[in-house]
Amino acid sequence: MVPFLLNQGGSLLFYLTLASADLSLAVPLCNSLALVVTLVTGRILGEDIGGKRAAAGMLLTVLGVALCVAGS
Repeated sequence: MVPFLLNQGGSLLFYLTLASADLSLAVPLCNSLALVVTLVTGRILGEDIGGKRAAAGMLLTVLGVALCVAGS
């Protein structure tokens, strides 16, 4: 039940962001952060997320999001 509620909360946040922000910023931001949240949650639950390459990918994703936010 908790994963379902988290998913629905994320969907609600996504739609609220789409309504109030520029689409060229909101969509990449939400999609990339969804990947990061999924990987971090998997790690918290004890799953193997892929080692250093996955961590580097998450770091690059967060840096890309930061550049998008800074550029807008």
